[in-house]
Amino acid sequence: MISISVTDDQREIKEHGTFEFPVAVYHYSMKDYALGTINWHWHEEIQLTLVTRGSVCFYADGRRYEIHKGDGFFINSGRLHMAREEGEEGASYLCLDFHPRLITSYPGSIFAEKYVNPYLEGGQLSHLKLESKKASHRAVLDRLREIGMLYDIKAFGYEMSIQAKIHLLWLSLITLQRPGDEQARALPQGHDTVQEIITFLRTHYRETVSLSDVGRAVGFSESECCRQFKQVTGDTILNYLKSYRLSRSIELLENTRLSIGEIAYESGFSGASYYIESFKKELHKTPLQYRKEHSMFTNSRYNPGGIG
Repeated sequence: MISISVTDDQREIKEHGTFEFPVAVYHYSMKDYALGTINWHWHEEIQLTLVTRGSVCFYADGRRYEIHKGDGFFINSGRLHMAREEGEEGASYLCLDFHPRLITSYPGSIFAEKYVNPYLEGGQLSHLKLESKKASHRAVLDRLREIGMLYDIKAFGYEMSIQAKIHLLWLSLITLQRPGDEQARALPQGHDTVQEIITFLRTHYRETVSLSDVGRAVGFSESECCRQFKQVTGDTILNYLKSYRLSRSIELLENTRLSIGEIAYESGFSGASYYIESFKKELHKTPLQYRKEHSMFTNSRYNPGGIG
């Protein structure tokens, strides 16, 4: 199982591409991720995705977008977002990440000042659901497919071809932006506060955490914390905390010999029974069943935990 590594402020640690060519294309399968979820994070790279199988839910700026096969999603640089498999198992998508410097040419250029920076710094374009039934969106999705093919084949000159297509793709995206567009809008109020809340939860997930603890940590009332968190993520603070604890427990199941009771404690659950119940509800199997399938250790000689 894969999980995204992030810094304390949820910035993804992994860099996409290289300094010389800051572009990367991935073929993601949601079944490879713990809980079928790519958890909350942000990165400097601009990201476009195209769902190639099943359905994937993307979350950004307090809204949930169910993206089906053939449609896609755009998320701008610096925006907090997550993705989760929806419906049938085996959902997958093509993902393009590229750093803004690829399309600015050089600091102070007309490309940077007129066509890139205003859409990054001003928050004019946060995210956008791309629907294949719309001709203007389909043009973006077609270019995304072409870039994916060029990147996979890597024929001579593919870097220059990809850069040219990304320029055209970006122009199409910013042309789509119109005043009043509900999807293409600035970050909602509370974005920074929510990042602080997530940092607090990730730091203290092993402890007993209450909403009043969260409020004291970020300087707001419990109700205001809940309101802002729901507005930005579409989820509740306590649901997020439980999901994060489960994801941490999965790492321990796969990579340690700790008992199920010890893992429950290390992950912040109040007891083994509640942990097993929560795990089974989300993954439709017990922690012990999961461990037998995914543990890095030889299973034939070792019975880890005794319960679960």
